[in-house]
Amino acid sequence: MLAGLRCTPRSESLGSGVSPSQLLSRVSGRDGLICLSGDWADGSVLIAWEPLLRLAAGADPWSALAVQPRLDSVDSSIVGGGWIGQLGYDDDENHLAFYDHMLRWDAGQGWRLEMLASPEREVALAQARLEIIRLLDAGPNPETRESFGIGDFRYSAAQRVEHLVAVERAIGLIRAGEVYQVNICTRLQANPSGDSDPRQAAVSIFNAANERLRPAHGGYLSAADGRSVLSLSPELFLRRRGPTLSTDPIKGTSARLADGAAVDPGPSRLRGSAKEVAENVMIVDLMRNDLARICEPGSVRTPNLLRVEPHAGVWHLVSTVQGRVRAGVSDAQVAASCFPPGSVTGAPKIRAQQVIADLESTRRGGYTGAIGFLSPSWGMELSVAIRTFEIAGPSVQFGVGGGVTADSVPMLEWAECLQKAAPVISAAGGHLNLVEPAMIPTASQLDGGLLETMLAIRGEVQHLADHLARLGRSCRELFAAELPDDLPARIVAVAGPGSGDGTRPERAIVRVVVRAGPDGLTITVAAAPAAPARTARTTCDARVALRSKGIWRHKWADRGELAAIEAEQLATPIFLDEQNQLLETSRGNLFVLDADGVLRTPPLTDELLPGVTRRCVLDAAADLGMPTRIALISLPELRRSPAFWTSSLSGLVEIARVDDVALPACTDWIEALRALVHPV
Repeated sequence: MLAGLRCTPRSESLGSGVSPSQLLSRVSGRDGLICLSGDWADGSVLIAWEPLLRLAAGADPWSALAVQPRLDSVDSSIVGGGWIGQLGYDDDENHLAFYDHMLRWDAGQGWRLEMLASPEREVALAQARLEIIRLLDAGPNPETRESFGIGDFRYSAAQRVEHLVAVERAIGLIRAGEVYQVNICTRLQANPSGDSDPRQAAVSIFNAANERLRPAHGGYLSAADGRSVLSLSPELFLRRRGPTLSTDPIKGTSARLADGAAVDPGPSRLRGSAKEVAENVMIVDLMRNDLARICEPGSVRTPNLLRVEPHAGVWHLVSTVQGRVRAGVSDAQVAASCFPPGSVTGAPKIRAQQVIADLESTRRGGYTGAIGFLSPSWGMELSVAIRTFEIAGPSVQFGVGGGVTADSVPMLEWAECLQKAAPVISAAGGHLNLVEPAMIPTASQLDGGLLETMLAIRGEVQHLADHLARLGRSCRELFAAELPDDLPARIVAVAGPGSGDGTRPERAIVRVVVRAGPDGLTITVAAAPAAPARTARTTCDARVALRSKGIWRHKWADRGELAAIEAEQLATPIFLDEQNQLLETSRGNLFVLDADGVLRTPPLTDELLPGVTRRCVLDAAADLGMPTRIALISLPELRRSPAFWTSSLSGLVEIARVDDVALPACTDWIEALRALVHPV
């Protein structure tokens, strides 16, 4: 049908009329309704309905997008129509239709009717024109009170743990060299209430949220299967005008203070964060590679790198990549070559997509795909489908996620998801119900500062880079400060090589204490002899204990509470959480070998220290081909399983008994792990 169609782009001014939101409400029940609002087509609002044809369910979108009508003349200032809709991240979530007329509004010129006029459609377009004039001249909409609510969005404790596990597994794959970065997402759900017409209600929600947030790439579409998609995206995926192709990947996030608050440190903190900058630069490199496949050699460049932009509730790092598309490459080929967007997959893209499929428990659907248009006249513009609600019957889905790098902290990645979601959900009239409030350190913990203990063998500090990375993450989060560049050299100097003449021990414990003060960080570094390897403890008895609920994922120098519990127990304490799930010992992280022969350790919540040796055990198990699982451990499971705890000083310590119950022995496999993790 389209292949044989010959069209002429036309534009007719229709004056001011009603506002875009009023018009959208007026046509909310129309077939194939779509609205693009924000920076689209140089700052326009595009509204269309009653498409000429739709992409059939299950059809290949790229083949369809490749077919456009031929133009008798070219006017690149006119959008006129074309393929408009959603390209889903998952193949069965494509909602695309071809329109040969639309309304376009901008503040300077009001409404214009734009068409891809053809002789075959002359009568139909004339009738559409008359109807549109009536709609625009009908005056303001009557005031109505909507009884529809988008609902309370919630997540379960299990869903949070699921996300933490996915983030940590991604970190493990990054450490193993499988990927450099991967975007991990979760889905929040609500059940809307009210008796309004669903499509009218969805339009009302979009209008309200769009007015409050004014996103760069807002989008509403009414899909053929009855669902509505409301996107409040800040991110440009692709824009092509003539041969010029550009993309503005967003990666790197920092919380934003409310408007009117004191000076917000977010921008400087974001721009100065090595982790956030690395996230953005990796995706810029990926997008440069994507564009290079369809652009002229040498034309791909980055005219703007790492600018800080304000968005709903957060600051983002944004960069721009541009190139000149090779002659003969169509818009459909450009989109297919670059899809899905690199900022919501990771690098390298294909392997990152495989990791996403393995780690995320639910399909993404349309979320993290693209929304926009391919016009045979104007060109192509697509957003990244983030900050997007998908309303289907009695359910609303809202996806949210973030980029994971080797330096990510699982709980901070989860907190970032909530930071992104909360203001968007609020703007749509909903509420994000938190399972539990964020925990904060106590005054004594902050005053005491941070502690890092390391083992040095013959002057070589074991896993020094991992220890400094953990300490650095805590300093940035708690004190908004970076470790000094000379700290590694100070640590190595204090550790010193073992002389063998008794002046320095072969094995030493290096202690680093960091405190924050008005003049910056105060850091002390000291070393003391460690017990000889032949006398090191390899087994222990343990008892279950309770400690105060709080933020234990930082290694605090104040060990008063832990020392008191140890003295009372006269054995190694193993702590339980409020749900009677095991956390860690007072000295290190916990592992069990379950009945299936899988090595299991609890996920990294706020109540667990991300132990350096714990991470090394997971890496070593992967090298040995030993299956691992990050999952909760109950007390009954511990009492019937071989178990050990880990620390940088003690290595892997087998647990012989728990509360006077003998545990099965760890046997030979623990020695294989020790050999890789904790040299003697």
